[in-house]
Amino acid sequence: MKQKFSKNIFASSDAQYMSCPEEVAQHLAKNLSKFNTAVELCSGVGVTTIQLAKQMKKVTGVDINQENIFAAKKNAVLYGVSDKTEFILGDVLSVKLLKSIKAEVAVLDPDWSNQDSDKTKHVLELDKTQPNLKKLYNLTKKYVTNNIVARVPKTFTLKTISKLGPCNIENVYWGNKLRFKIAYFLGTVDKTVERDVFFD
Repeated sequence: MKQKFSKNIFASSDAQYMSCPEEVAQHLAKNLSKFNTAVELCSGVGVTTIQLAKQMKKVTGVDINQENIFAAKKNAVLYGVSDKTEFILGDVLSVKLLKSIKAEVAVLDPDWSNQDSDKTKHVLELDKTQPNLKKLYNLTKKYVTNNIVARVPKTFTLKTISKLGPCNIENVYWGNKLRFKIAYFLGTVDKTVERDVFFD
């Protein structure tokens, strides 16, 4: 089994399971390296926020779980980017909070596990994530930035993701299996296209 992280990060077992693998977070961050500032909404224990900070001047992470925020701050120290990161405890659907954030690009990473089942079962629709991805996307676009990236479950079809708008989709294979997808809503995209990306 591939190792998800290069260091012993601070995280609960659930948070570790739900976090983006470090190698994929690095790939995502490099794809966004032209930006100077970013925000990750639903930042968890900070894995992606930290990799973004290695490519940018300032990155903010927002999460509603206090334990995640506490762990994320410790992880930022562990990875040497505490001076370039800020972690905020708050509701990512709060208009007041979103208005206060200054970022050139936003990464959205809501919980896609089926709340009535275990963490390995994923939802099928945009409005079934926690929080509601469609609402989060629209609020982010209205109050923060038009440049948005969303990490979504493998159960989301191209048609489902395209409901948010045209985008470039990466089907992420990690450890020989399709794990999730990353949708890039950046610049002018005429038509939604997808490609496979392998981390093996």
